[in-house]
Amino acid sequence: MVGAMPIDLIPKFCNGAMDSVNGGEDIEYQVSVGSRVKCNDDFGTVKYIGEVQGYKGIWYGVEWDNAERGKHDGFVDDIQYFKTTKKGAGSFVRPNKIAPLRTCAEAIRKYYGDQEDETVAAHRRTVINEWKREMGAPFIEMVGFEKIHQKQKFDRLLEVCVSNQNIAKAGDVASLCPNVRSLDVSQNLFSNWREVIQLSAQLPDLRELNVSKNRMAIDMPEETLTKLSINFANLEKLNISVCDYEWSDILALSHLWPNVNEILAAYNRIKTITPPEDTLHVLKVLILDGNPIDSWREVMNLGMLKNLKVLSLNDCHIAEIRFNDYPGNGKVDVFENLEVLFLNRDRIIDWRSVSELDKLKSLKKLYFLKNPVQNNEDYDTGSQLIIAKIGNLQELNGSTITRELRRGAEYDYMKRYGAEWKMAQNDPQKKMAFDLEHCRFQELINKYGIPDDSLLVKQPKTTTLTSQLLEITLRDENGKSIKKKFPSTMAVQKLVTLAQRLFSKGNNGTPTLHIVDEAMKGAEIKLDNVMKDLAYFSIKNGDTIIIRFR
Repeated sequence: MVGAMPIDLIPKFCNGAMDSVNGGEDIEYQVSVGSRVKCNDDFGTVKYIGEVQGYKGIWYGVEWDNAERGKHDGFVDDIQYFKTTKKGAGSFVRPNKIAPLRTCAEAIRKYYGDQEDETVAAHRRTVINEWKREMGAPFIEMVGFEKIHQKQKFDRLLEVCVSNQNIAKAGDVASLCPNVRSLDVSQNLFSNWREVIQLSAQLPDLRELNVSKNRMAIDMPEETLTKLSINFANLEKLNISVCDYEWSDILALSHLWPNVNEILAAYNRIKTITPPEDTLHVLKVLILDGNPIDSWREVMNLGMLKNLKVLSLNDCHIAEIRFNDYPGNGKVDVFENLEVLFLNRDRIIDWRSVSELDKLKSLKKLYFLKNPVQNNEDYDTGSQLIIAKIGNLQELNGSTITRELRRGAEYDYMKRYGAEWKMAQNDPQKKMAFDLEHCRFQELINKYGIPDDSLLVKQPKTTTLTSQLLEITLRDENGKSIKKKFPSTMAVQKLVTLAQRLFSKGNNGTPTLHIVDEAMKGAEIKLDNVMKDLAYFSIKNGDTIIIRFR
């Protein structure tokens, strides 16, 4: 024989004795007011079902998630059939234009029942045919074999994804795939949490749940939600992004998830945040990307979550970060265990906001890209400022901060602001302002000592464009020299390109630039990092740069 048959496989003649594999679940579910529906690629909520004056038949009045899909506010010919929450988001559609609703069980059966490795299927057919030949009964049908195989396959499912499958009901998932640990039912048609609760109640080992892009009403009090939390007892990770929720909604729902330690709630309507009182105290990861949070004071209300280790605030509206107005870098008693913070593409406008982050006790990793405050610095210089300002940081934007990198960043930071620090020492008001802006500076003074005056970058007295220009003499090895004015923020690479154009005649190769240091009796210092600006190399007005071709 090609393969052994299962011992419990009993051959039967075709007599229709077996139940349908679908278990009688292929039912067309009725749409009602409040149902979520889909038409082509547009999602909406049914607000009205009935006739429309002047038009035959039954119509669905729908408020669309995307208001641009709508045509009115529920009015037709001066008759109001329903109200929309967003202006112009409503329209009427015929019932036959709506995608049919289905259960989660149906979607799993259809999606995973149709996905079988052809090699396995071919081997199974070969085994059955060989067994029939040996039995001498070619007309016997192995009625149960397919069901046993399908049952075994569904039982093995641990991760299930049935996103965007028009699911509105739970269905009988328990008898189909009871061992699922990770379930993705995002972008479906659940209209409230009752069906999700029924779904989770059938999956006792469920650890991860993705219900993002569903618009689910919260129609139960917190006491009821708390009682129903037994159905999410093992849930650890939850994705409720793009669900049109405010923070108050998430707090109410959090009574359902007593042991969740990771919540992804991106791109909702969270603007204000109230401190959690009875829930979320085991939370370790919270992702709030894309929410219209514009005040750090709101973020501070999460500071009492003692177990929070990762907080993501990418693409929010935060413009500045302030923990307090105390000078220096004394640690704060909020976010005590926060290790990772994401602040990409926010609206941070000042470097003091970065200095404030040094007040966090445990911060180790920071992601800080494309904020307005970084517009006036190249990436390397901006990164050095961040590293120097946050003493405990071990990783920036995914790159490890080595001991050498930190030492160089801190020393350059001291050179850049050392003169300003010295000037502020005799003026209490200026000193307090400096200490607020540069929380770690005194710590660095204690660590490295006061830098020599000759190394300090002199601060410009005015901020006019003319005062920021440096008059520099460019000279090649043949004695040709040109005097020009350049901004201190000009990248060395641009100066290399200019030098090649101005001095290429009679010279071959790529130019390298060397600053003549008069303080060191004419010694030359190579400008070896072309991505830095002129200010990085402490180039002053009247300096000479030697151009050498190699």
